[in-house]
Amino acid sequence: MIDDYSSLEDMRIIEFARRWLPYGGGTTGDLLVEFGMTPDCYLARLDSILAGPRADELDPTFRDDLRRFVSIRTSRPAPAS
Repeated sequence: MIDDYSSLEDMRIIEFARRWLPYGGGTTGDLLVEFGMTPDCYLARLDSILAGPRADELDPTFRDDLRRFVSIRTSRPAPAS
């Protein structure tokens, strides 16, 4: 049950990122309303998803774009693909 919830939440986070990435990501308010998360928590969760097996299911270009987005927002180098 927890894995199902976690998987569903991961998919929601990925879809949110897909929707908002062209606009530089969602606002603090969007993140709080959608997930109850601060931007730092959201970025940490997105980074965790991108480091896990679910990232392999994503389009490689989109995955790299998300990694760059997280890297820029957290001021860390993006991992090599």
